[in-house]
Amino acid sequence: MQEDSAGRRPSDKDAIVSAPLGDGMEVLATVNQYPGTGHRDWNGALVEDTSAFRLDVEQFYDMHTLLWDANVGQTLDVRNDAVASAVSYESPRVPEVHVRNQFEFDDGAAATLDQDILVAVDSASLFVRNRARFSTPSTRTLYTLFGLGIHDGTSADDVDEAFVVHDHGYDFVVAHDSGRYLAVAQRRPSTGQTTFDGCRIGRQGVTSGPDRSAWRDIYEENDGLVDDNHHLDGKVDAGFGLFVDDVTDVTWWTAVGFGESELEARENALTTLWSGYRAERSTFAAVWESWHGNRDGCPVEDAFAAETYELSLTAMKCAQDRRGGIIAGAFKPKEFAYRFVWPRDLVICIQALLAAGATTEALEALDWLSHAQITNDVTDARGIDRRGTWWQNYYADQTPHWRALQLDQVGGPIYAHWLCWRATGDDSVLAAYYDTSRRAADFLLGWDDGGFPGKHQDPWEEIWGYTTEGSAAAIAGLRSMAALADSVGEDDYAAECRETAAMWAERFDDHCFKRGALLGDHYVTADDPEPRDDPPADRRPDAAAFMAYWPWNAVPADSEAMQSTVACADDPAWRADRDPCVGRYPGDDYTPTNTAEDGGWPLCEAYADVVRWRSGVDEDAVADHVFEHSRAWRTAAGLLPERVDGGGQVRWNANLQWSQATYVLLVESLARGEPYGLAPGE
Repeated sequence: MQEDSAGRRPSDKDAIVSAPLGDGMEVLATVNQYPGTGHRDWNGALVEDTSAFRLDVEQFYDMHTLLWDANVGQTLDVRNDAVASAVSYESPRVPEVHVRNQFEFDDGAAATLDQDILVAVDSASLFVRNRARFSTPSTRTLYTLFGLGIHDGTSADDVDEAFVVHDHGYDFVVAHDSGRYLAVAQRRPSTGQTTFDGCRIGRQGVTSGPDRSAWRDIYEENDGLVDDNHHLDGKVDAGFGLFVDDVTDVTWWTAVGFGESELEARENALTTLWSGYRAERSTFAAVWESWHGNRDGCPVEDAFAAETYELSLTAMKCAQDRRGGIIAGAFKPKEFAYRFVWPRDLVICIQALLAAGATTEALEALDWLSHAQITNDVTDARGIDRRGTWWQNYYADQTPHWRALQLDQVGGPIYAHWLCWRATGDDSVLAAYYDTSRRAADFLLGWDDGGFPGKHQDPWEEIWGYTTEGSAAAIAGLRSMAALADSVGEDDYAAECRETAAMWAERFDDHCFKRGALLGDHYVTADDPEPRDDPPADRRPDAAAFMAYWPWNAVPADSEAMQSTVACADDPAWRADRDPCVGRYPGDDYTPTNTAEDGGWPLCEAYADVVRWRSGVDEDAVADHVFEHSRAWRTAAGLLPERVDGGGQVRWNANLQWSQATYVLLVESLARGEPYGLAPGE
């Protein structure tokens, strides 16, 4: 992604859109609004990474719209040349995305491009209604350009074959790779035009010759003419035109159909275009309103909180693959994507979904966890027999990706099973996943290292050691298993789980709490850490430690150690200087610049605020977070990011589902008067 002159990457993905049911669950699209600063001066917004079939499989990178003016001899692109842009949702309950880009031509003429974006419910397709308005008449052509490249993460080639076909009176660009297809078509309702005014398939990055890119041909050559090329394979892009002459107000539709065959992809695009945008929007809005209507809604009476709460639920539902897993986020920080399912993140999403009454989605996620568990004897790179655990993260189809051992991703799923059973009161839930939880508990019992959980990777995936948060999660997992075992009459096993958890809890502060450390007396990332880091992981405070109280319930909120730690969270070295948001730990360099930056993580602040609230340090901490502090943290469309800067503005990685989940949980906890989902105590 292009960086600005300060080294800052534009905020990733201000909005996401999918359908809550039907074939539309196969499609997830993202919209990014670029900042107004930087050496490229990108001020526009556009549809970016779009996936189908599985939410980790991308179908194309960008969907550009370009305006060519013959009188001025100028081509303007939404991302590169818009002078201003805006991104918003129709409502928190209906995630139809509205994008506005504004332009100025060299002769002073102005243009506005409004795009309404949704995912069709009954066909796997992305549907965009475009409306371009110009202040003065001129001869113009409007272009649509896609950076193609079906990329499933398992290989880096993202090589496609793309070609143009004509069927049922429509022109299509079809692209495919490994049995995955997409088909793009357009329609201008006022004239009935369904064909392209010029179409080029080119090879990305090629600047000359017969294979030059569509971007080069349409945007950089800037002559309003398309050198037609209707077939190419490789890393391709494709662009096609719509000649509108001197009309100053023009509307057209763009549909991208997806399928496991060319015919299926074309039919999905056709079905959407035949239905028309108004009909598809009506169905889209109805099913989303129905999905939200199955719950009681936001439990606090506050317009801002209700909007953020409902939009957070919407975002989590958009990010749930039809198999049940919820991807961490639809964006690409640094060199890798977050379009994977982390068991830990999924556990917190299950907690939030249950709190909000989205029981079906929570149980689907729990079922995904059960099927993803390692059930055979498999040894990892450290020589650990991983039977009963989960890999670090997964593709949406449960294929492993990263493979480190993290104990919050072993104890967490047991806790999620216990919480689902407790929330539903359904003994069939207890029975269905009992063996899954027992396998995980067996591993934890066998991972004892002299009276404390053995070493493992910390939740931030940087340190190996006796981590504070992971050890607390292991305690919560065994206590949850004890409650499950009690319910089926396995009294001896329940006692073993409780005794081991009690032993670990008794020794918790000996390993995890350090006096005279970096900011004073506080919990740290890990005891006996490797590799060495700066600041050292056994000297720095860590916001994941607050999870030892909630949800893991391994340490009381009002304990001396926890209160001493949360007091350190007000230190400017750890929190954003101009905003009440704590970071992961002081000196954190997981940032766009790879250097420590002033700022914080909303999800970290959530856990700190619950400790403040329940310990009596600040009884208004959660209310302030919910009603006031989070106002500054949201993206253009209202989603909560992974990280904010020193002033609380979005720094990068918007719509992180863990962030959405913690907001829902704070609202629900505030309404209940106690934290929702505390793991069983001693």
